[in-house]
Amino acid sequence: MKSIDYANIFKVSLGCSIAFVLAETFGFQYATSVVTITLLSILKTRKETFLVAWKRILAFLSASLIGTTVFHLLNYSLISLTVYLLIYHLICQIGNFMEGFSMSTVLMLHIWKGGSVSLPLLMNEFGLMLIGISMGIIMNLYMPSRIGRIRKMQREIELEMSQILFEMSRAVFQENADENIKQRLDDLEKLIHEALFHSQYTEKNFLFRDMSYYVSYTKMRMDQVQLLKRIYQNLPRLQESYMQTNLVSKFMRITAISMDEYNNASDLLQYLSKLRKQFRKAPLPTSRQEFESRAVLYEIVNELQELLILKQNFSSNLTAYQIETFWQ
Repeated sequence: MKSIDYANIFKVSLGCSIAFVLAETFGFQYATSVVTITLLSILKTRKETFLVAWKRILAFLSASLIGTTVFHLLNYSLISLTVYLLIYHLICQIGNFMEGFSMSTVLMLHIWKGGSVSLPLLMNEFGLMLIGISMGIIMNLYMPSRIGRIRKMQREIELEMSQILFEMSRAVFQENADENIKQRLDDLEKLIHEALFHSQYTEKNFLFRDMSYYVSYTKMRMDQVQLLKRIYQNLPRLQESYMQTNLVSKFMRITAISMDEYNNASDLLQYLSKLRKQFRKAPLPTSRQEFESRAVLYEIVNELQELLILKQNFSSNLTAYQIETFWQ
């Protein structure tokens, strides 16, 4: 069942009502139009609200210049409205402020319908726009924090990745865990997509703090899950167990207990380098089956290395601010 955004319902209802009362109190004509403007101005995130507000101001200024000129020259006829829409729509696309097209056109229709233009009327339309946009910004100053939810999801993601690796460490011995692993990988991917959604929401709601950490972290985990899926696809190709099987299984278990976000993976990569040396020192395969199985194990080691490099790159790209803020 889809969750209901009660906070947004409350903000839209309250913001539109207050905007209308303000427009009526200050004696603006067409006061009901401010409700539509406010409704369009209460967006999903703070950053989006401020960006769109700025674009709508630019759009209104352009609409005022184009509308008053075209309406006057063509005597406020239907042709003048058509020409205005053609020119203004083109300008909005070129200027990349289409977000203001509908709002500004509604305001310009007041002037076109009135059949004349004057400074007080233009100020009236500007005032309606200002009240609607300002109310949208004020209402969006409150945004429920999702940081606690994201942190909880991070812990769930790390725990699930650890458990999947533990299962894979047994599955390399041809134990029947394949279907269980597949289901867990699918569930984990859904969890990460949900965490990414909340992370992007959080990043866009902090105007003066760098909150990109959560997005970068979640994308790193998403890439790691793709590697785990590739390892899973290789598991059915293992038919017999060898000395290398034990080494890979042990390394999977060591990696599984080191999945927390604070681990930069450097020690694990050094350990993996020693593991590769052991692979190279081993006697050559004595059968085709052993050759194929050891080749699959080597592929799995490569995937594990990529998984660790992703974590190492994530850690090395963090700023001092991010480490101090999110790793304490």
